[in-house]
Amino acid sequence: MNDVSQRNEQVALWALRALWIGLPITLGPLLATKLDPVDLPGRSVLSVGLWLLWGLGFFSTLLPRPATLTAVRFGSAALIGLIIFAAGPALDASLVAGAINVLAALLISASAPLGGVFVDGVSYGDERRFLLRAPALVAILLRPLALIAGVVGLFTGPWLLANRHLISGFIFLVIGWPVAALVMRSLHQLNRRWVVLVPAGLVLHDHLSLNEPTLFQCHELAQVGPAASESTSLDLTQGAYGLALEVRCATEHDVWPTSTSGVAEATTIAGLLCAPARPDALLAEAAKRKLPVG
Repeated sequence: MNDVSQRNEQVALWALRALWIGLPITLGPLLATKLDPVDLPGRSVLSVGLWLLWGLGFFSTLLPRPATLTAVRFGSAALIGLIIFAAGPALDASLVAGAINVLAALLISASAPLGGVFVDGVSYGDERRFLLRAPALVAILLRPLALIAGVVGLFTGPWLLANRHLISGFIFLVIGWPVAALVMRSLHQLNRRWVVLVPAGLVLHDHLSLNEPTLFQCHELAQVGPAASESTSLDLTQGAYGLALEVRCATEHDVWPTSTSGVAEATTIAGLLCAPARPDALLAEAAKRKLPVG
């Protein structure tokens, strides 16, 4: 991976760690004020729970992996819910500081460089992994709605129970926590879609498009580069926004696209389109490996 790309990833990672460390200072007092009217046992349980969630989020920044990327991104969305919950009627300096901290953490956690360093955390040997962008409908609608449902499901039950609304709190707990778990599982599946550059060539690992990871060996590649608007290659971008890359084959190649019927059938292609979150970084790394970039 080129130096600029690697430096951007490390800057994003360390910035997120710093922002997470700052949360008890900026967001903590606001939450403490909001929890103050709650009776002591409930307040103590909620406080311990918030500290545990903060610790889990900070630990996730120290261990970049696809699973911890899911935790960081869900946790950052949860911070938005917490700052809205903690906001009072007046706009004061503490609220502004907390909001800036939370928004910065959300933006960095959602950034492509941060996603790149986390998914590459499970690379081994001489390989590099590049996260794929989410499908357009997921990115603009389904993922935001899922995050809202997950955050509401996570916090509503404990809050109601702490305020002695036992029946409604138990109902929200039984329903909300499985919803939050389902949301995190779905987000994790999105974070397990990537292009892998390996010594033998290029692998597309995308369960939304292909029934199994597909290797294109170096000698099978004719060109890897930005896709032309008139390209006739098999489109596996899932409608994702942004620049798509075209992988053109020197000879025809068999792939097994994902089928709604559950029965995968081989398709012979001369090339395919994919949508990495950082196409520039992928092309730079491919050029270093002497792949036919153009």
